[in-house]
Formats: sequence, C-alpha cells, structure tokens
Amino acid sequence: MAELKIAGIVDGSTLDYAGKVAAVIYLCGCPYRCPWCQNPELVEQGEICKTVDVDYIISALKDDFLISAACVTGGEPLMQKTCLELLKAIKKETGLLLKLDTNGYYPEMLADALPCVDRLSLDIKAPLGEEYAAAAGLGDKYPEAIVRIKKSLETIKKWGGVSEARTTVVPGITDRKEVIESIARTVDEYGFPLYTLQQFRPMNTLDPAYMKKKSPSHALMLELGRAAKNILPEKTVKIFTQLKGFEKISSDA
Repeated sequence: MAELKIAGIVDGSTLDYAGKVAAVIYLCGCPYRCPWCQNPELVEQGEICKTVDVDYIISALKDDFLISAACVTGGEPLMQKTCLELLKAIKKETGLLLKLDTNGYYPEMLADALPCVDRLSLDIKAPLGEEYAAAAGLGDKYPEAIVRIKKSLETIKKWGGVSEARTTVVPGITDRKEVIESIARTVDEYGFPLYTLQQFRPMNTLDPAYMKKKSPSHALMLELGRAAKNILPEKTVKIFTQLKGFEKISSDA
C-alpha cells in the first residue's frame, strides 16, 4: 500500500470546503520557502510529519460520521507522488466530496489529480514575474516556478471544474493595490470563477522576522478586495479576515 508523510488529519472544518463540514489532511513537504508560511513544520518535514499508508487515512475518514467532504492540503500535497493514490482512494472508497489545495508547482501531477477532485484551490503567491522570487522564497529559481505555474493554470482552465484562486495579503509583498490588480488579471485570464484574498497572520512563520509584522487591517483587506472586484466584475471575490471571516465583495462596495 502507498505511503505518505502527513502532519495529521483535522476533522470538523467549516472553512476548507465551502458549505460542507470537512476533514483536512495535511501532507508534508513543499518546493517553496515562503518567508511568511505558517506551516514551517510541514515545509521542513520536521517531527510533526509521520509516515502512514493510504489505508490508515481512508479508515480515519470512514470513521468520521460528521464530515461530508475531505480537503487534501499541505505544504504542497502534490510533491508526494503517492498523493495521487490517496486522492483516488478517497474518491473510490469514501463517497466524500474532495477538494485539493495546491500551489501549481507540479503541473503533470495536477493533470493526473484533477479527474479525482470536486473542487480545487490554487494559491497564487504574487504576480507571475520577479515578485515570485521573494513571495515564494525561490531566489533566482523563480523563472522555473513561473513556467510550471502557467502550465498548471492552462490545465485548470481546460479542466472546467469548480476552481478558486487564492492570495494571502502579506505586508511588503502583496499588500498593495497594483499587486492585487495584477494577480486579478491572471485570475481573469485563466477563468477562475472565484478569487479569495486571505489575511496574513504573524504566527509561527518560517522566517521569524514575519512574526513581527502586523496583519493587514480589515479596511485594507476591503480596499484590496474592491480593487480585485473592479478587475473581476463578473466573478465572485471574497476576503477572509480574523475579524469577520469570509466576506463577499460586491460591485458597488
């Protein structure tokens, strides 16, 4: 049976699959080193990461009678090739709705994964250019990531399933109107029906310096949400903050 390195399974989430109570499976490993990442233990595959087989995860999901969905996330779940075995098993054996979170770095794996999933969330860290170097902690390796992400974007556009693009609003990286507008144009180009802006929180970050930065204010999140909505008038745009949770941005906001 295929094995995976996971950090755990959290049940009862109402945030990770829209309108459903979901179990969230955290897979370890990531090709990025986002300085603001709040899951450094997963990225660095520390002691929190344990090796289990797919049957263990499937059994845990079957035993949870409260959930109607599962979300496979990370880290970057597609970094582990056996993630595909997990996705197939969840779809075949549990009857749960299935969502995958990804950063788009593995387009070939993503193409194989999409037939298994009901929903997809793609994290777009920054505009698709030099900004990715700092946002994803890639340095001069960012051009390869851009090529990979664009392949993933093309694959998602052709897929035509329920997809969402997400950006975390991080101080000094994505907390400016022109940055969000640039990402929103990419969201529009590749046909995402939903774009969500998430509020950065200075907790347990990969780079300790980011724990000293302040979360973007609710007012700034609204401003950036409106900027995105102006680019995406026919799409759904939401912001997520600790103060008010999810808020839908209207065209006349």
